[in-house]
Amino acid sequence: MPNLVDVTYAQTGESTSTHPMGMREMQACAYAERNAQYLLLKAPPASGKSRALMFLGLDKLFNQGLKKVIVTVPERAIGAPCD
Repeated sequence: MPNLVDVTYAQTGESTSTHPMGMREMQACAYAERNAQYLLLKAPPASGKSRALMFLGLDKLFNQGLKKVIVTVPERAIGAPCD
């Protein structure tokens, strides 16, 4: 069967490049706002939201003197028990 559709994208590798702390661009933007009381992270799947939350939570615990960090997940499917 011949390949009828051949699509090539201009890939620069920027989306997976990291800065010295190992963060992607979206994670670094979220970390830059780490002093805010409330943050809403909205990004595509597999963009590093969980890892961004780890960086933010650790900063709040170790550098901002908080004793507890609460992370909420609005999707019921993510927090649902396995059947």
